[in-house]
Amino acid sequence: MANTTLEDIVQRLDRLEKMMTEVNQKFSELVEQMVPDVPKDRETAAALRGTEALKNNKRDAHIAKEALDRIFEKMGIPSDFELKPLEELHESMRQHGIRAEDNEFSRGIIAEREK
Repeated sequence: MANTTLEDIVQRLDRLEKMMTEVNQKFSELVEQMVPDVPKDRETAAALRGTEALKNNKRDAHIAKEALDRIFEKMGIPSDFELKPLEELHESMRQHGIRAEDNEFSRGIIAEREK
């Protein structure tokens, strides 16, 4: 795998982009299932969110938390999951023997960063 060409990287990035598009679409569908009455027009949705937040901030926060908990549950993410800073994630990966240099995709990113 040391002879990775630019064409290989482009193909992998293309596959990754298609996969992320699919994940984004599925996530959007999940959100629509959980919160079906959200207006599609961005301005209307923003105005509605602003008005509702001012009127019922605590209620809205509770509803949003419940919706996110259900979405995370469907995605297999535990409700007590907390995001950690990237540096902590990298350190944890190193402690568990995961090396970015061993991953072909990561090597490409590292090589581009070093240019």
